[in-house]
Amino acid sequence: MLKLDCFLAGKGDSFLLTWNEEGPHRLLIDAGNQNTYRFFKPIVQDFGKDDSILVTHVDYDHVGGFFKWLSDKETKLNPALRVFMNTPQLVFAPSDSDLVGVEHGVKLEELLFTRGIHCTPLYLDQTDGNSITMHGLKLQILSPKKEVIDTLVSKWTANEIYQQYEQARNQVDNKVATRDELLIERNHILSNQPVPHNWETDLLNASSIAFTVEYQDFRLLFLGDANPELICEELELKGHTKEKPLEIDLFKVSHHGSKHNTTQDLLERIKCSKYLISTDGTGPYYHPSRETLILISTYGRISNDHPITIYSNYPLPLDKLLTPEEQETLNLDFQVIKFLKFPEE
Repeated sequence: MLKLDCFLAGKGDSFLLTWNEEGPHRLLIDAGNQNTYRFFKPIVQDFGKDDSILVTHVDYDHVGGFFKWLSDKETKLNPALRVFMNTPQLVFAPSDSDLVGVEHGVKLEELLFTRGIHCTPLYLDQTDGNSITMHGLKLQILSPKKEVIDTLVSKWTANEIYQQYEQARNQVDNKVATRDELLIERNHILSNQPVPHNWETDLLNASSIAFTVEYQDFRLLFLGDANPELICEELELKGHTKEKPLEIDLFKVSHHGSKHNTTQDLLERIKCSKYLISTDGTGPYYHPSRETLILISTYGRISNDHPITIYSNYPLPLDKLLTPEEQETLNLDFQVIKFLKFPEE
């Protein structure tokens, strides 16, 4: 059995995989914002050498809860705990954290070091076969390229990333779905599809560790906030095309459903009927994008008449995303979930 817990992470991501293989064993994928910690705290307090953490990238809506965990006096981290993360030197402790005895300016890398924890980088061509196996569960890495990591390190500093986080946080109004009232017509979206960001101008998101999880007969796809064109490049190298798509059981949609991170090309290289979007829908970005749902409903089906299930960890404001007619005709089943199990019980 493979279980996926989907924590309430605000605009961010935080998931826990648990599987039985002489275990159970656990993998925490991202830690959301600082408030997310209270949801996964009861689970991770006894994390040990058989458990792992994977931080996809250094956006604060993915690492905030990690800082809270490190600052908790009750936390006792086993030095043998495996932490997979690129560029831990590029993220500061948030200024409003309650880190005991730690002033703003301390980097995550230093906090981990004081706990005896060392990060293992994870990017393409860094491991044999671009994969890691832990207790019967396999991670197949799809992104990032080392070129992306090297460019990120050369062009960004921890202080610049922190300032970007502060600016975004100051824009948040914490009101769900304050977005354009006029829905862009579906056919217009399909004929004028959003263009992905160039990875060189969106380095933080492009540096996301994207991967498949393979366990027994199940395969899950986790994209973090990854760039869709970089993912398609790797899928092409692996022989996954529109004619030979990668078959998966769950697709964790990139960047909380942003219209710039899901493309027709990506969807047509994947064969899946179940999608997961992690977001609370608040500003300033108000994810997911209507365009993403339209693209999934059009190009993300196993067959034309096959239903699609879209899971989310918060209720989505469907009246702000789809017309009443589309909600009836697009054959989309929206479900708010706390966890998923494979196989389903």
